[in-house]
Amino acid sequence: MKPRIVYVASPSLSEARSILHEALKRHDVIVMLARCRVYYEGRGASKLGDGDRLIVVKPDGAVLVHRPTGYSPVNWQPESQVLSVEERDGVLLFRSVRKRPREVLEIHIEEVYALLAVHGLVDEADFIEYLDEKEIADYLAKHPELVEEGLRVLRRERPIETGYADIVAVDKDGNYVVIEVKRVNAGLEAVKQLQSYVEAFKQLNPGAKIRGILVAPSISKEALALLQSLGLEYRRIDVQKLFRDIRRQKGQPLQSRSLLDFLGGGRAKS
Repeated sequence: MKPRIVYVASPSLSEARSILHEALKRHDVIVMLARCRVYYEGRGASKLGDGDRLIVVKPDGAVLVHRPTGYSPVNWQPESQVLSVEERDGVLLFRSVRKRPREVLEIHIEEVYALLAVHGLVDEADFIEYLDEKEIADYLAKHPELVEEGLRVLRRERPIETGYADIVAVDKDGNYVVIEVKRVNAGLEAVKQLQSYVEAFKQLNPGAKIRGILVAPSISKEALALLQSLGLEYRRIDVQKLFRDIRRQKGQPLQSRSLLDFLGGGRAKS
């Protein structure tokens, strides 16, 4: 069954509100180009001034706000429990609310350039990747020198109040090091996750100097800026090199395959 598509160019705010209201009830995929400003309040607070943005709302309640350039969203909300839209004081107010932890994302829309609502999109395909984060973290725990010379690993998957730290180590100066591993480009959420682990570990070890290192193949500019402002560190890893090293250690063939070959040929673990 083909998806049902509603598309309107340059709708009035009232027309856009009506379309969005029905699309939210149907749990449609929504794509909107609009002039807006954005407010966030929750684990922190932020304000994004007026600008032209791409707004995406997914059926599970995820909301992403993109600038015209760059691949990372400037604001986002994962799996919101409450989504609403209303016309108020000459703007369209779109609200996304998460209950636990409570986070509120408000998008104040002044003008809608284009609005697309699609119902019935289906994607049930398996996602196949070279390595998962557990394999990468396991490998780094055995080879901590790839993160930093002189590191001595104390524990893999250390339980902390806010979750599980991938690796906890001690550096050559005797300082604790909390390491968070990501297999893809690290964004703001990864930085916040690492910061929560570092803060939780500080409570368990009052008075100790504790470093935090985010390990990933790449990192967004916004995430790197936040990381540095929090006094945390970033280390780049080459996932393909780790993949080859792990294959070699397991006695598997060393010839490299392209990603298309990897996805298209034979059976692979997802």
